[in-house]
Amino acid sequence: MGFRLTPAILAALLAQAPAAVEAHPHIFIDGGVGFVFDKQGRLATLEVTWIYDAMTSLLMLDDLGIDGAAPLGSRDRERLAAYQTTWEAGFDGDSFLWDGDRPIALSGPLEPAAEIRDGLVVITFGRTVETPFRPGPETVAEIYDPTYFTAYAVTETPRLEGRADGCHAEVVPFRPTASLRPLLDRLGAVPIDETPDEALGRLFADKVRLTCD
Repeated sequence: MGFRLTPAILAALLAQAPAAVEAHPHIFIDGGVGFVFDKQGRLATLEVTWIYDAMTSLLMLDDLGIDGAAPLGSRDRERLAAYQTTWEAGFDGDSFLWDGDRPIALSGPLEPAAEIRDGLVVITFGRTVETPFRPGPETVAEIYDPTYFTAYAVTETPRLEGRADGCHAEVVPFRPTASLRPLLDRLGAVPIDETPDEALGRLFADKVRLTCD
């Protein structure tokens, strides 16, 4: 997941009112993605933004001993960025890129940065494309936690940087269907310290579609 659930934070979440901890998801992250093109007009980097919900931001800052009301110094910005971008082996980063049916390999987080925006923790980082390519009509970025412990929402307008002539991006928001509503309801019975048996996050994911002429 995009959030490091330390023992201290798990204990804090469990101490909240039952309604706050007895349903998946437990953590909410807004944000989005940007697309960086190289000089040949190929997609080279995915830029990711995570904006944490108020409760998670508070718990994160408390766990690090950072005063969120004060301007962050360079050391605290580095600590906060590293806290969410030091990933265990095998973690996919909750961000995925597809060119049609072909999964595109991405690097780990690069040049992470952190700030406090309106009291919320904001983490940004890049992920380079293993083999840069010219996007086709079905290039899609997805941001989701497969376990649905964390719910992501694409709330920012996708950014295009570099030589992106003839390209545009649009958000395709998740819309619950009649078949998915019962599943969403059942997730309310999954306790915070348990993981659903199925990889559900992708079913509820917003998408960002990138197309180039």
